[in-house]
Amino acid sequence: MKKLRTVRVDIAINSSKEEVWDILFHKFGEVNAFNPLIEGSHLTKGSEGALGCERQCDLDSKNSIQEKIVAVRDNSSFDIEIIQGGLPMMDKMKATLEAKELTKNRTLVTAIIHYNTSPAFMAGIIKGSMTKTFFKLLVGLKYYMETGEEVTKLKIGDIMKTYKSMDANESFMMQEFATS
Repeated sequence: MKKLRTVRVDIAINSSKEEVWDILFHKFGEVNAFNPLIEGSHLTKGSEGALGCERQCDLDSKNSIQEKIVAVRDNSSFDIEIIQGGLPMMDKMKATLEAKELTKNRTLVTAIIHYNTSPAFMAGIIKGSMTKTFFKLLVGLKYYMETGEEVTKLKIGDIMKTYKSMDANESFMMQEFATS
């Protein structure tokens, strides 16, 4: 068996842990609200926010992936596996999403992605790209949680520029920026 590579990214979100958990876990089928890399998503099996539930993420009009919640730990973390479809050269990919309360209205969200590729040598080459991709997803989550506005492929560029100019404790609610 090939060794799995790991990418870890995190972000502090100005929302309670319960609110973040609700979006990540209980609204599992609605990931398109904050993930700028997909065009749509919906639950395909089971109940929202339950062990074993599955969702389809539409990457575009022709490509999609199926994901499944395979483990849950309290109201703090859960594991997702891609069970069908996938990304080019990706042999296996799974992720853990964690929510940790920093203060009553501030939560640290961590995404830990384990993956390998075929051919195997590509795993090291795409690690930087994977890190950037999942960091964009977390910035999208922060934006969505703090503003209530959905994140799209068209908006993510402006959102990322604004995020990079923010101080660590700032909220998107305190920012002014143009939306395309």
